[in-house]
Formats: sequence, structure tokens, C-alpha cells
Amino acid sequence: MGSSGRVCYLGPPVGLKRLLILVVAAAAMSLGLASSAPAGNFDEQRMGCTGEKPGICPTGTTGTPYQIPIELVNDEDEGCSVTRVGSGSFPPGLVIESDALRISGTPTQAGTFDFFLTVSYDRSESCLYENPEGSGVFVYKTPSDDEFRININEGLAKLTLGPEAAAPATVGSPYTLQMTATVADAKTWSISAGSLPTGVALNAATGLISGTPTTAGQFDFTVSAKMNGDTRSDTKALGIVVRERVAITGSEPFTTARRAVGEVTSPFEAMLVASGGTGTYTWSLTSGTLPDGLALAEGAIAGTPTESGTYPFIATVTDSEGRTATYPGRIVVATKLAISPVPLRPGKVGKYYSAKLKTLGGVKPATWRLVRGPLPRGLRFDRAFGQIYGTPRLAGRYRVTFEARDALGIRATKTIRIQVAAAPKPKRLSG
Repeated sequence: MGSSGRVCYLGPPVGLKRLLILVVAAAAMSLGLASSAPAGNFDEQRMGCTGEKPGICPTGTTGTPYQIPIELVNDEDEGCSVTRVGSGSFPPGLVIESDALRISGTPTQAGTFDFFLTVSYDRSESCLYENPEGSGVFVYKTPSDDEFRININEGLAKLTLGPEAAAPATVGSPYTLQMTATVADAKTWSISAGSLPTGVALNAATGLISGTPTTAGQFDFTVSAKMNGDTRSDTKALGIVVRERVAITGSEPFTTARRAVGEVTSPFEAMLVASGGTGTYTWSLTSGTLPDGLALAEGAIAGTPTESGTYPFIATVTDSEGRTATYPGRIVVATKLAISPVPLRPGKVGKYYSAKLKTLGGVKPATWRLVRGPLPRGLRFDRAFGQIYGTPRLAGRYRVTFEARDALGIRATKTIRIQVAAAPKPKRLSG
């Protein structure tokens, strides 16, 4: 055992161990060694610090990793000691690594920081020390405080790029994405990996990504920025998804002119079909009105019109990402199909006869059919034009039922009387 070394017990007799503990207690009481008065057990020079009270340690910089060792005057103390910050102001961002016996971390705040380091010792038999002032007396070391100072200078702010995500784009629509940075000083921007959507470019001076995408798809890329005045740089991985434009087409009965016809009391149904964009479509009527009895739901215009008239409207569809498309349409509702009640003029036997049936309302053109007859002998019926024509050959009164069918398939029937008068009797010659 050296004069100032640490005692390492390998298993002394029990009686001797008790005797030593009693000696320690007595020595501590008589010599005052158990007090917490500073004893200066830190080796400032080996820690890289100059002077004492306080020891001025190497200067640090915010944002830059910092590290100094914790050294004790007696290296053998390290196995029995624990170091902590006793009081004062310790630089934010730094910590004491007990296992590695060092101060380390990355300072986050500039300033002058004065603090005390306290070293405490284990109260175990393996950490007893021989008292230099009394041979054969063993004691525990008391805690020790030393004052230190660490100056932290303001460092260059860390360059961090943003944003965290890019909004989706649409084919044929202007697109902008402004890159951001935590440092406002001039920098140079570039695409270091991947590619931007076709039709879109990055401004090297401003970091503005802009243009009009021409192709749909997923475009992943990495934006890099380097400070023009120093070596700071950063990258940001982003992705832009480009969707097709939202569009609406109308199914029958809508024509290419976006016009559809209906008829009072006749069921109506037409589909507006959306394409492009993404997700769920939401439909709304943003202008005009639909005919009474019709409604728009999920792109379907359906119902039974109750009033005739012309109804212009604008339907709008919106996808899950806010893209919109509009459909300016027009629905014309005709009155219900009927056959004109105007009676037909009478005919005469032997004299050419022609009469035309007429419809009211409905959707033209109409076709005709003879439902119940017969027509007077000598007359014929043109189904395409509703024309009765010919030369009657037999007088009489005839009840004939006709049916008209319009372009929507709506039918109307009417029974009509046709009267054919007899031919006048020839005059007798006198003589």
C-alpha cells in the first residue's frame, strides 16, 4: 500500500475491518475531514483549462460539438468518484458523461457560464484512503468543489430546408412551390437527385419551383442549397404527384351541345361522368336551376319533370384534393304529348281528300299508327307524317283511333270521326 494510494481490500479479518471503521470515524471527528470544504481535487491543466477560481476552459461555439475531459489530481480517485454540477450556470446543450468522465454536447446558447464541479466519493471499503497526516489511519475522501468558466460564442445558424411536403399538382395548371430555409443569406439552389415534373423548373437564386406540368405521375427529387458565403449546406427530399385534370362529360340524353330534352310526367335520367383528379368526387349545382321534379346526386340528374320550360344550369364536381370542373348544361322540358282535338273536315265520294293529324307538346319527331279503324274505303294513312289522303269511294261516318309516339317514346291516342258525304246525283236533262 502506497502512502497516498487507495486501499484495495482482498478480504481482511472481520475484527480488523471493524477496527479500521472505528478508526475512520474517530479520525473524521477529530480532524474534521468529513466536512464538505473544497479540497481542489480537479486537475484544471489536464482538463485544458487555465488558472483557478475559476478555471477558464476552452471556448465553445453554438451549433458546434464541444468536449473536454474531467481529470482528477489523483487518477486512482476516478474509480470511486462521481462528478456533477454543484451550482452555477452550466452551458445549455452540454452534459456530464459520468461513464466517460467528460463534458460534452452541442452548445445551444451563447454567453459566459460560471459553475462549480463537485466530485463525491463512494463510501465503500474499497474506497478507503490512508490519511497522510497519520500513518495507519484510513479515511473516506470528502467532496470537493472547483469553479470553472466556459465561454460560448455565437456560431453560424444551422441551415435547414423546408417545406416538409409538396402539394399535388395538375396537368395543364400553373404550379408553384417556394423552398424555405432557416438562414436568409444568399444561397444557391439545385436539384441533386431525381427530377421535377415535366414543365416545372427550380430557380437557382430564389428556390422557387414553378411551371405548368404537362405529364401526370409521381416525381421524386432532392433539393440542395449551399450558402454562398460559407460552407453550410442542406438537402430536402420531396415528391410532387401530378394528377390529370378533372373533366365532366354528359351521357344521353345530353348532346355534344350539352342539351337534353324531357317531357312533363315522363321519367328523366342522365349521368354526368367525372374523370381525372383523385379520390371521391363531390357534386353541386353552382348556378341555375333544374326542372321541378329533378335533382342532382353523385352526378346523376334524375326525377320526373312537373313543369315545362327551359332550364340552364352549371354543375360542379370537386375531387378530394380540391380540383374542380364545371358542366354548363340545359334541359328543355316539353309539355305532355297529345293529339290535336281539332276535328277533320268532311270528305266526298269521288273527290280527292287530304287531312293531316297534328300533335301538341311532346318531343318531335312523332310517328303515327292506326290503332282501330277502318278508314273510309279509298283513303290511306301515312304513318310518318300523320297524313290521311285518297279518294273516298263509299259514303258514311267512320270512327278511327290513332296513336302518336314522340322521340321520347311517349304515346298519345285519340279517336277521330271522319264523315264522307255521298256524291251528288247527276242532274237529268229535260226534253
